[in-house]
Amino acid sequence: MSRSPVRVPARTLAGLLTALVLSTAPSLAQDRGPQPTCITGVRLGRGEDAKKVQLVLVDGRIQAVLDSDEETPKGMHLVDGEGLLALPAFVDAYTTTGVETPEPVAERDIPVDTGKDVRVDMREANRKGIEPSFRAAEALAIEASASEAWGEAGFGIAHVAPSGELLSGTSCVAETRVAAMRDLILVADAFQTAGFQARGRGYPSTLMGYIAQLQQFFLDSIRHGQLQERFEAGRPGPRPSFDPDLEAGLGILNAEGRLLCAAASHRDVERWFDLADQFHFRIAIVGDGDVWRAARSLAARKVPVILSLDWGKEVDDPDAEKREEKEEEAEESPGEESEEAAEEVSETVWEYTEPLGVRRERRRLWEEKRDAAIVLQRAGVPIVFGTKARAPKKLLEGVRELIEAGFAAEDALDSLTTGAAELLGLADRVGKLEPGYDATLALWSADPLTDKKAHVAWIFVEGYGKEFELPEEGADTGGAPEEGLDVSGDWTLTSTGEDGEAIEATLTLEMEEDGDASGKIVQPNPMEGGTMTIEVSGHVSGTTIYLEGTSEVQGLEIEFEYELNVDGDDLSGEATVHVPVMPEPITLDVSGHRNPEVR
Repeated sequence: MSRSPVRVPARTLAGLLTALVLSTAPSLAQDRGPQPTCITGVRLGRGEDAKKVQLVLVDGRIQAVLDSDEETPKGMHLVDGEGLLALPAFVDAYTTTGVETPEPVAERDIPVDTGKDVRVDMREANRKGIEPSFRAAEALAIEASASEAWGEAGFGIAHVAPSGELLSGTSCVAETRVAAMRDLILVADAFQTAGFQARGRGYPSTLMGYIAQLQQFFLDSIRHGQLQERFEAGRPGPRPSFDPDLEAGLGILNAEGRLLCAAASHRDVERWFDLADQFHFRIAIVGDGDVWRAARSLAARKVPVILSLDWGKEVDDPDAEKREEKEEEAEESPGEESEEAAEEVSETVWEYTEPLGVRRERRRLWEEKRDAAIVLQRAGVPIVFGTKARAPKKLLEGVRELIEAGFAAEDALDSLTTGAAELLGLADRVGKLEPGYDATLALWSADPLTDKKAHVAWIFVEGYGKEFELPEEGADTGGAPEEGLDVSGDWTLTSTGEDGEAIEATLTLEMEEDGDASGKIVQPNPMEGGTMTIEVSGHVSGTTIYLEGTSEVQGLEIEFEYELNVDGDDLSGEATVHVPVMPEPITLDVSGHRNPEVR
């Protein structure tokens, strides 16, 4: 929740000092430095019978792992880990949160007057979509709300990448705690980033043009290097231009690390293979879709893949209901029909249903997306997980679903910790809870890989600790609704952003006795005009409604999260909107009231 601004008398010195203290208190707490800490009685490992230990954290490192019955070191800040599980903090292996990628300046040369002569060759420096000299480390801007979201989901490190262009620039690796940006960066230049897309008008604007633009740029980089060699050797020829982008292009061609390539399909993977073979650079892939179809080639080339585990809303299994019906029929006596069943048949209202074959195919395609990580892993492809622009908890939910589908929990933990650390060049610092490693870890109330009710109690990032309040029993999003509360009905909602612009919407909800809720929100479509419908589902816990939903706008899948507190026929709370092309989620203040039932 956003903090309300502190209001003080403008001319009162005491008021100004009070405002200063209140507004800077969180940052002051972070700037004291990591104090020596001993975490006592914490479980080290995922099993219920895992050994209990003491973790000694000094100067941002794990100094020692002691048995629980050993003497606790003196002069330590003590954190009670009884009943908690210690895991290495997760690594978000790819996110666009925290950096805004600028649109490259396309014209880097002097335009030729085509009215005077006919152009017989390409312009020397049309750089649409090309800006490899941009550095995320120099533009890093991680909001406190993003740090909070990462921490609550157990993430201590994030690989922040520019995106949206053919060559978007270099990514960086940063800690997720609240601090000055310069103090967060662990790796200033991690990967050059690439994709088959570019903003702006003019050439290139097609896939063929994008590939040609990349080829031309790499050829220009090679020529730039040749001119440099000749010039430095004192040989005749033109002086090389000052061109940081061509210098960065030379770095890619000299295999200074991998080029991180966005791929929406296995065909994109093949296109990146062709470019890599032509210009002899190494690649890594970030993508979902049907990238798994290139599993054999990826494994043979030892190309790592970063997955967001975003397979969209689960498609209902059309055969699940039939299986349940068969089980129920088997329990009934032959020839016996209940009065309720007879009445149900008489009142049946026939509605159009898609053919069974179509529904089965939708389910099969959804399962293909979900099981991509399993296919890639079985083929021997190194895989890790990243949020892209989604909420960190969404990635964790995806990991749990993947484990339920058959992915080994220990392998999932490796992908979130040691595997990601190795890919980012931090394998000797993070990913393990051993002496000498960074004190970057999370204390959980339960196993987050298998228990959706698991919560972070503490997170330590290089020794800086932050405590989170654990929900009371039954107070989390899966708890029971307050006795007598029913949120079913039609609601009028008003959502307001930072700019003060209000959006009116209607919410229709149906709530079950156990608190499960589903319905839809109808609101104006800001991009296409008209209205858009958001199918939502969630749960009512206590007096709070937790809802999630998605809606597709111009080919983009927009995710919505609502946390709304109910007071009679009024509600208030927040909505968080995740748009794939935006580096930060949008937060809206929401208020509303229930409409009178029309009889």
